[in-house]
Amino acid sequence: MKKVKPLLLLMFTFLLALGGTITAPSAEASANYVSIVKQVNPSTITTEEEAEVKLQIQGTPPVSVVVPNDVILVIDKSGSMAPTYEPNAGEDKMTNAKNAAKGFIDLMDLTKHRVGIVDFSSSNQIGSFPLSTSKDDIKNYIDGISSNGSTATGDAIGTAIQLLQDHRPEAHPVILLLTDGDATQPQGNPYEYAKSKALEAKEAGIVFYTIALLRPTEDPATSGPNILLKEMATTANHHHFVLGSTGLSEIYSAIVREIGLASAYDVTVTDIVAPDFEIVPDSYLNNIPKPEVNGNILTWTFNELKDQTLTFTYKIRPVDKTKTGSLAVTNAGSNIVYKDYAGAVRTRVTPNVNLTVKLPKPEITSIVEAEGHPAGGETVVINGENFVNGAVVKFGANTAQNVQYNSSSQLTVTTPAGEQGTVNVTVTNPDNQKATSAFQYKADPIVTSISPNSGPLSGGNYVLIQGSYMMNGVQVKIGDKVAQKNFQPDSTYVRVFAPIGEAAGAVDVTINNPDGTSTTITGGYTYEAPPKTDPVITNISPNTGLTTGGSNSYINGSNFKSGMKVKIGDFEASTTYISDSRLRVIIPTASIPGVVDVTVLDLDNNSYVLEDAFTYTEPVYPTPTITSVSPSKGLTTGGENVYIDGSMFSSSTQVFFGNLEAQSVTYISSTRLRAKTPAATVGTVDVTVTNVNQSATLPSAYEYTEPVPEPVTILSLSVTTGTTSGGEQIYIDGINLRSGATVKFGASNATGITVISSERARVTVPANLSIGKVDVTWTNPNGQSSTLAEAYEYTGVVPTITSLSVGSGPIAGGTTVYINGTNFVSGMTVTVNGVSVPVNFISDVRLKIVTPASVATGSVPIVVTHTNGQSASFNFVYEAPPLAPAPVITSLSVTSGAAAGGNTMYINGSNIQRGAKVYFGSIEGLNFYYVSDTRIRIKVPAGLAGPVIVTVVNPDNQQSNGVVYTYN
Repeated sequence: MKKVKPLLLLMFTFLLALGGTITAPSAEASANYVSIVKQVNPSTITTEEEAEVKLQIQGTPPVSVVVPNDVILVIDKSGSMAPTYEPNAGEDKMTNAKNAAKGFIDLMDLTKHRVGIVDFSSSNQIGSFPLSTSKDDIKNYIDGISSNGSTATGDAIGTAIQLLQDHRPEAHPVILLLTDGDATQPQGNPYEYAKSKALEAKEAGIVFYTIALLRPTEDPATSGPNILLKEMATTANHHHFVLGSTGLSEIYSAIVREIGLASAYDVTVTDIVAPDFEIVPDSYLNNIPKPEVNGNILTWTFNELKDQTLTFTYKIRPVDKTKTGSLAVTNAGSNIVYKDYAGAVRTRVTPNVNLTVKLPKPEITSIVEAEGHPAGGETVVINGENFVNGAVVKFGANTAQNVQYNSSSQLTVTTPAGEQGTVNVTVTNPDNQKATSAFQYKADPIVTSISPNSGPLSGGNYVLIQGSYMMNGVQVKIGDKVAQKNFQPDSTYVRVFAPIGEAAGAVDVTINNPDGTSTTITGGYTYEAPPKTDPVITNISPNTGLTTGGSNSYINGSNFKSGMKVKIGDFEASTTYISDSRLRVIIPTASIPGVVDVTVLDLDNNSYVLEDAFTYTEPVYPTPTITSVSPSKGLTTGGENVYIDGSMFSSSTQVFFGNLEAQSVTYISSTRLRAKTPAATVGTVDVTVTNVNQSATLPSAYEYTEPVPEPVTILSLSVTTGTTSGGEQIYIDGINLRSGATVKFGASNATGITVISSERARVTVPANLSIGKVDVTWTNPNGQSSTLAEAYEYTGVVPTITSLSVGSGPIAGGTTVYINGTNFVSGMTVTVNGVSVPVNFISDVRLKIVTPASVATGSVPIVVTHTNGQSASFNFVYEAPPLAPAPVITSLSVTSGAAAGGNTMYINGSNIQRGAKVYFGSIEGLNFYYVSDTRIRIKVPAGLAGPVIVTVVNPDNQQSNGVVYTYN
């Protein structure tokens, strides 16, 4: 089949006949009938985002120039067009299509144009009517079309191409295709076959219109026929669809108005994306026609531009993820090249637009240790995204110190001092983009004084509480009641009204901050009972006495005053004022024994009586006996307790050792006394007890001896080992352990020595500078001592690792790891697989490190070593980075060349990395140049005549698919 071309240069003669104003076939038309607008949306993106580029090409054809057209109407007559076809629901699509086609014929100016017909269903049922200017003949042929068969769309297009072989040289060839269904013939892939025949027509210079006849309920976006016909049309503006067949006449009428009127022919749109951006793959696939994409160059070609706006879109994204600013989108060379109706070649330069690129806005995802003390100075880790080195961190209005940039997703800072409460943490990148999160300054309130710390039970008095960290809105409770706040100028004090108390006495004072922090001062405030003026007698002690009087008793009660008098029974007692709650009296003599009242007379001589409060007894002086004295010997220094057993003892019984009265006598019972021996000389003495005028003596009952020091002995320790830091309490068992002793562990003195008995004591082990065993020595106050050799062993502090915050990380290193454990100290060292790393000492249970790079994957030890040499280990796993996608070759700019090589070739594809290698068979290509991850340039090496497979191998050894190159 010969290729059909619109011979535009021959149109000149025809246009003269129409009255046109063209004077020479090579002259350019006087007006410019094509304009182009370029837009980018949005106008600002981040380095991680995409933007859509829109090209709007507006055609404005000259109204006085009509180019003759030879038009083939291709009409679907398949069975689905019949009114009996079930989905048509009674609609006669075939009749409507024929009537609309005849209306098209009636509107056409057949003095300028010609029309032919192709009616089709199955491949063997394709009819045709040649190009004609007879409206009646054409319409009569249309009337004879009837529906049946399948849908051989591709074969119908082929028939139309054959009819247009004979189009007039001055006439523009046009195919107008109407169908209601997907292509179903020939066998194989009829869909692709129909598209290929449409492409064949367009490449032959034929303008291709399509009309999709859809069901009324069909979705054009998903309809198979609509998608097929849209891709087949010359441009998106050459495609139409109708829901139901009743609107066909309007579409045909609109196409008639376009026939012969065009803004441009043989149009090529070239758009070159500036090197700061790359085209997003497949973002241009919705364009009709689809562009050819070669690296950063997009090229659209089509036969005709009508009186419409043709829109092409695609997306771009930044190449350098760190470059920002207002960047040009279009590169030099972007233009539209077309022929006007006179055949002259014209060029319109595509205008440039700029796209503002900025870094992504930072984001805070979490704050590790999101609470801290208002004094500041604590380490906080801020996790997030898009942090930039040099970022400024503020806690409220205060700038954080020591901002450490760990990565784009982590910062470590030292908190500044701040007011208690929640503040915004703001991370501000150098480009002034900000991220915020919350941080809470938090501390329990501190109370330094409460003034006054007591008050009346009725409350209402001012109470000033001073201290720190008392927030605005603080609540003060005195006892169980909330005190009304009177004044609070700042966090250092608050003044309240004391509430009414429940009862006299001390109550707790509780400070509750709005953030939940609190403190309680136990017994911090005392409610005072209302004063009573009347004296009250509680009791008299002792409450018995001899009728002979003369003994002392105490009147206990309240509201006593100096000068008050006391009567025991009817007799006034000698009274001494001790306090408002106590009086001392000397019991007066009584005539008879018995129970009497105790009376207090106030200063006005009013009487206050405690009835039957005191009992007078007759004095009885029995004759005592002594049965034993225990112990029966003691030191001449005296002061030792001796128990005397016998009978008829009383609280007034006296005890004598020889002729020396005992220092003190304690009445235990009528059969036992305890007496403290007086000092005496060596020898045996009698022991005598006396009840006034009755006495008993036990001869030679007690022996005074000279004091003989008893030796001290250490027998054992309850704990025999401990760390060099000391501080542990242990027990020492021995003989003759005395209070006031000193204890040494080696050369160091123990503290907290408590003698529980002569056989056991408790001590606090002192710290020691070195490890090893030491002697333990006990020395009594009299100088006697005992040593237990190497009895206690000092051991070094052993660190432990309990967990890692992160158990694995990339082989490239850089993973922040928190090591959790015990017994950590400042100055410890840490190694990762034997490599020393810097250590951030956080506390005695936490360290922070950053992993170094590793030469291999797998589990490696993290070892912490104490300053005393003790160490602990925990495993960390290095992981290999994920493999990047394998490279893909989509096309070669040159597919053959001389066997001598040396020619330059562009390879288009995806996932190509810098440093990749290109192989022609087994021979490596020359002068590799990396354009982008979708394009590289290479010089073809010499080779043997014949085909070879071209492959791309990335630095990670991933290999692409193979594409054939032929050496000539």
